[in-house]
Amino acid sequence: MTFTKGFKIRHKLFAVFILSNILLIVSMWQVFQWSFDRGFVSYATERDRDFLEQMANRSANLYIYYDDWYFLAQESRMEKEWYQAKLENLHDLLPPPSTPNLDLIYPSQYYRKRFLLFDQDKQPIIGNTKFADAETHAVEANKQIVGYVGLRSVKELVQDQTLRFVRQQGEAFLLISAFMLVLTVLLTWPLAKWLSSPIYTMRQATKKLAAGKFETRIKIKGSDELTDLGGDFNHLACTLENTREARKRWVADTAHELRTPVAILRGEIEAMQDGIIKVSADSLTSLQQEAMHIARLIDDLNQLSMHDMGSLNYQMEDANLDDIIEQAVQSMSLPFKEANISLVFECLAKPPIVITGDTDRLYQLFSNLMNNSLKYTNAPGKLRIKLLKQSQKAIILFEDSAPGVSEDNKNRIFEQFYRVENSRNRATGGRGLGLTICSSIVDGHQGTIGAYHSPDGGLGIKIEFPLN
Repeated sequence: MTFTKGFKIRHKLFAVFILSNILLIVSMWQVFQWSFDRGFVSYATERDRDFLEQMANRSANLYIYYDDWYFLAQESRMEKEWYQAKLENLHDLLPPPSTPNLDLIYPSQYYRKRFLLFDQDKQPIIGNTKFADAETHAVEANKQIVGYVGLRSVKELVQDQTLRFVRQQGEAFLLISAFMLVLTVLLTWPLAKWLSSPIYTMRQATKKLAAGKFETRIKIKGSDELTDLGGDFNHLACTLENTREARKRWVADTAHELRTPVAILRGEIEAMQDGIIKVSADSLTSLQQEAMHIARLIDDLNQLSMHDMGSLNYQMEDANLDDIIEQAVQSMSLPFKEANISLVFECLAKPPIVITGDTDRLYQLFSNLMNNSLKYTNAPGKLRIKLLKQSQKAIILFEDSAPGVSEDNKNRIFEQFYRVENSRNRATGGRGLGLTICSSIVDGHQGTIGAYHSPDGGLGIKIEFPLN
């Protein structure tokens, strides 16, 4: 709506509270009026009906005595003239007329003012009210209806005699409502500001977050939905901060990894240009190795970026883990033998375990893990690979011998460019992306990978894949 365009949340909350209270007051007033009309009128009508029967019996006895209604009509006329004379001569003391018969039938002034009398043809004798508009009761004498006694409608009584009372009650109700409305305004505005305060705080924090201040956090108080939203905001801010730091670290690590082989290539090429190093098969081979190192690094980075973007293709099919691991073990047997590290594969599950996966990617996963153990395990040493099935999961364990890793390093070995020992040279330590690629491949197969301390004193890697 146009008129609420510039409203803030606290203004809207304030308006909602005030309008709700006004609606409540109006509704209560309507209920009060309806309840009074319904309750009081119904009560008075039932009371009149009970009293009319008594009045009819008394009137019947008097009719039998006088044999007509003239006596009541005369007394009613005299009483009416007395009231008129009293109104016209306010300073004179006029004694009331004697009305013994009316006093007998209607001893109460409440009923006397409402008294109606009709003949047997329902024509009015006393009062000007129509028979259909009055509450009446037949008067029987000698088993014949000789007339009807009645009372003016109780609704007229309410309008005439209680109108002032109702007006006074209504005025009192409105005054109380106005007081409560003022009190509501005084209490609602601070309440609206208090309720909108977390939203205002979150808005300010969001502006800081959009400006790049990822260290921004919101103080969490309470346990409602706004508190949960504040917690989600803090989690988002933490994630963005970690992402920024990871991006900075990734750029720095990538630049560092590329700088070294480029510097070697540049140095060797300049040495060849200056004649310090002769152009030979050995010098060209050295250049080729550095170029291949750069190519492998770029290929690894490309695989990781494709996985992060979700565009790394997987050719999913039924993959037999026994066969894939056996092929990887056979291809790595010679390097392990030359390094004096024993390589053992134990398949503890029968029949063969089959999962849905990409055979080439799984072969790359197992080869990378074996290469990692080959680079970091001291000779003589060993690597034990175990394949088993447990709780509808395929479990692969890679456990090598010393050296092991510390608890802190164990939780970081899957990070990009992270090496357990920074002092190791590139030839021994690799590019620091092997285990990161392994983690990406496992994640692409909806599996999990984690590190633990091997029983043989080295590093243990546990992989879990869901079965078909």
